[in-house]
Amino acid sequence: MKFKSYIKQKWLLSIIAVTLMIVYYLNFIQLPPAVSVELQQNYKYKLILIPLDTRPPCQKMVVDAGKMAGVQIITPPSEIMDYYTKEGDTKKIQKWLMDNIDKSDGVIVSIDQLLHGGLLASRESGIKQDESQILLKFMRDLKIKAKDKPIYAFNVLPRITPPPTLESDSKKMIKISRLIDEISIFENEDDIKLLADLKEDVKQEDLDIYLDLFRRNTALNKELINLAKEGIITKLVIGQDDGEDFGIPNMEKKSLINYVHSLGISNDVVMITKGADEVALSLLANFVQTKTNYQPKVYVEYNDEKAMRTVMPFMAGSVGSTVEEKLVMANAKKVNSPQEAGLILYVFIGNDENMSTQRQSALKIKKYLEQGKKVALVDLSKHFSANEVLFPTLLKEDVPINELTSYAGWNTASNSIGTALANAVIYKAIRPTFNTTNDMLAVEYNRLNINYERFLEDYYYLKEVIDVMNITLKNHGYENVNDLDMEHNYIWMNKLLQSDMQKKANQLNNSEVFKMPFKVQTPEGVFDLTIRNLQVDVFFPWPRTFEVYLDVRLNLYRLNN
Repeated sequence: MKFKSYIKQKWLLSIIAVTLMIVYYLNFIQLPPAVSVELQQNYKYKLILIPLDTRPPCQKMVVDAGKMAGVQIITPPSEIMDYYTKEGDTKKIQKWLMDNIDKSDGVIVSIDQLLHGGLLASRESGIKQDESQILLKFMRDLKIKAKDKPIYAFNVLPRITPPPTLESDSKKMIKISRLIDEISIFENEDDIKLLADLKEDVKQEDLDIYLDLFRRNTALNKELINLAKEGIITKLVIGQDDGEDFGIPNMEKKSLINYVHSLGISNDVVMITKGADEVALSLLANFVQTKTNYQPKVYVEYNDEKAMRTVMPFMAGSVGSTVEEKLVMANAKKVNSPQEAGLILYVFIGNDENMSTQRQSALKIKKYLEQGKKVALVDLSKHFSANEVLFPTLLKEDVPINELTSYAGWNTASNSIGTALANAVIYKAIRPTFNTTNDMLAVEYNRLNINYERFLEDYYYLKEVIDVMNITLKNHGYENVNDLDMEHNYIWMNKLLQSDMQKKANQLNNSEVFKMPFKVQTPEGVFDLTIRNLQVDVFFPWPRTFEVYLDVRLNLYRLNN
């Protein structure tokens, strides 16, 4: 029996050895000969970022884009910043900013972080008059310390959902908010009666708190607009988070737009736009543009004629209107043909009725890339479904994804459009300013890292793996996937996440498009480059499954011609 067991073990070891040899051959020996490219990350500028909160979209994505731009992004120490429901220490953050502004070339600052300690904290607390005045004085003092260094600031409008601390039914409060806006436009008598009835069903104290939240926010935003007009703030962006067709947030937005127009302030000084999480990244692009004098010429293309008119979930307007706002934010000139453009913004809006556009869109993008066009791809699904997005078809049709200038398909339409456009603008603006082979190749390496992080998170995690995570939790009795138990399931879920995401990275690593070489012009001539060994490190940054902190590791190689 021992002899049979020995033979069986030996047979299994032989099979494993042969399998490993085959895998090694397919992945390494069969690959064309190449030399590893070793790069040094250099920086031209240093920029302070006070992020909206510590989630990766608000902080890490800006840091990564900064590397591509040669801009070192400095953020406050983690111990004074927010963490999920724990707000940041606003006094310490303000002091840290004041102490460090003279060591930088400028600052991108979230007013919500400085005033409340993060986005979640801003949703749960109103603005007291004395607190807002203290903040405004701080901004004036910061400008004195900063001297001629730019101060980019952004603030987020309160969303329609009432603070969770209120006792009244939140659904009824949201209906009241919608009706107040609709009545201001249509003056429908039935709506007026319904509003009166709904007000009887909620506590007046709660309604007063809810309405006062918007009144105080409007007053603060007007003061911030005044600071921008005075030149205290170089550029101010006011973002609308999680919008809808109607609601008091829309009324506040319209009021602020009218106020800006009444002061004669241009869009390059004050911009009011849909979105929140991507605003800091857009402001980084603006900073880079000021250093390079770059104005993009952009041709916008959609996958079908309905895409532009589609209103996506959590948006207070159509995809087309969002695209137009983001183009204005990027100081872009919209052109009428791909031939005129320095950048093509391809916006794919998938739904269960237009899946036939996937192949034609993939082939169109493939053709653009073969022609040497720079393409920023927005890849969205109406129902957040893997079947409705374009990315799998790009792989199937052998579209050279390594040549995409940028890619985004996460969360809302404003998040993705703003992210794809900002990263593409940064790349296009900074690429001609580098004159060494190292720096030129570093730009390409950082672009690839950013794109593969988006491929892995926006498609593989948000369209596939997140459902596995949530179902696994619920099968083990955890109903609330947005509040993981740090002692019982957080470590276990992180291990499962790492395992599943590395499997997805391996799938991508073994795809034909991953292995496709691409050309880069350098002072030493044209380099034929390829990437290998895609690895991913991933974990949940907050105790919830909604987003992940994801780091990609790639190896860049130069092919031997």
